[in-house]
Amino acid sequence: GFEQEMELQRERAREARQKVDSMQVQDDVYQSLTVSSEFVGYDTLQLTTTIEAIIEDKQLVNESTADEVLVVLAKTPFYAESGGQIADTGTIMTEMTMAQVLDTQKAPKGQHLHRVKITKGQLKVGDFVDVNVDDTKRRFVEKNHTATHLLHQALKDVLGQHVNQAGSLVTAERLRFDFSHISAVTDDELKLIESKVNQKIWETIPVSTGLYPIEEAKEMGAMALFGEKYGDIVRVVQISDYSLELCGGCHVKNTAEIGVFKLISESGIGAGIRRIEAVTSKGAFEYTNEREQVLTEVAQLLKTKPTQVNEKVEALFQELKQVKRENESLMQKLSNNEASELIGKVEEINGVRVLAEKVNVSDMNQLRSMVDDLKQKLESGIILLAAVNDGKVQLASGVSADLVKQGYHAGKLIKQAAEICGGGGGGRPDMAQAGGKKPEMVAQALEDVKKFISTAK
Repeated sequence: GFEQEMELQRERAREARQKVDSMQVQDDVYQSLTVSSEFVGYDTLQLTTTIEAIIEDKQLVNESTADEVLVVLAKTPFYAESGGQIADTGTIMTEMTMAQVLDTQKAPKGQHLHRVKITKGQLKVGDFVDVNVDDTKRRFVEKNHTATHLLHQALKDVLGQHVNQAGSLVTAERLRFDFSHISAVTDDELKLIESKVNQKIWETIPVSTGLYPIEEAKEMGAMALFGEKYGDIVRVVQISDYSLELCGGCHVKNTAEIGVFKLISESGIGAGIRRIEAVTSKGAFEYTNEREQVLTEVAQLLKTKPTQVNEKVEALFQELKQVKRENESLMQKLSNNEASELIGKVEEINGVRVLAEKVNVSDMNQLRSMVDDLKQKLESGIILLAAVNDGKVQLASGVSADLVKQGYHAGKLIKQAAEICGGGGGGRPDMAQAGGKKPEMVAQALEDVKKFISTAK
């Protein structure tokens, strides 16, 4: 045992060292990258450029036919994941080579590292290559990123200037925005926020970008993210006089390109931090279509029009309430009738009237109600009733006031019965309830209880 644990610990230590070594090797490779790489993806999504470096298996190589490699390009239109915006994907090609760009990240020295899957031919340092960003994906990312800026300002307008961004994710499919706010956003506030964002989209406002010294940008009133590190020169994204933020991400040229904005959820993710998820453009259209489809299917089930689903559901709720009331009334009558029939099964043990029987009721409330009813009918007596529902035993016991004074105790009585039925419970001297797991032992428990009566004081 001890030696085995020590060996496991040694193995874990070896794995940890290997991971550290691996990270160190990888970091060493990145640190040795001295080639430059210029991002030109704000203005173009395709161009011809040269391969400046290739990393294969954590080593700088001159050429590669490997399945996956990291590539640095002299100029790149591929956006590297940052600021919550996901990386661009696309292709790198020559006449003899075909490769897919799966991901783009920034190296420690700022170069864009493209994770590339070579599907045909080879890549070689110095080669001229044609690179293409997946423009459909990029366009949807841009719509969602600009919508995030509009959302940020709308949140400040509706909830207050204390709202600050606490994280974000911008993909082609949706956007996620985390922000500081102490309480849940109400439905009315969410509607107003959504309305404000859409209003700005439909105002067809031009979106402009520019590079400014950091101090000048702050004087302009540009919103900076708390904890984010900025250089001396920063990029400012401006949506007329409505929104002004420091941002290195990709955006539409005009808010009209976003089309429509739809909130899909709001939740708390930590102390004082809320999260909103939303969709725009095609995503909003698809989201609305899915909701409409659900509404149509519900309307068909209810045999009504989609516009009348609310009224139909309300009518069904009222109908259900009435049926429940009638059912409870009927069950009470049946219970009273059964209670009257049970009076004929009362036995006298040591001068005490005792009723120990199995009954048909659907829940503990009905069982207790029946015990109360029988106590009133008997005036003086001990009652123990059992019911079986969903394979489980329910027990209820009652002792009249005069017998409680003599020392009889419903809680002690029911404890004995419950133990026989594989359960437990207890209660007051005059009223007690319990449960059990052995329905097959109910008859035995009821018989044995009659024997306990003489010693139940």
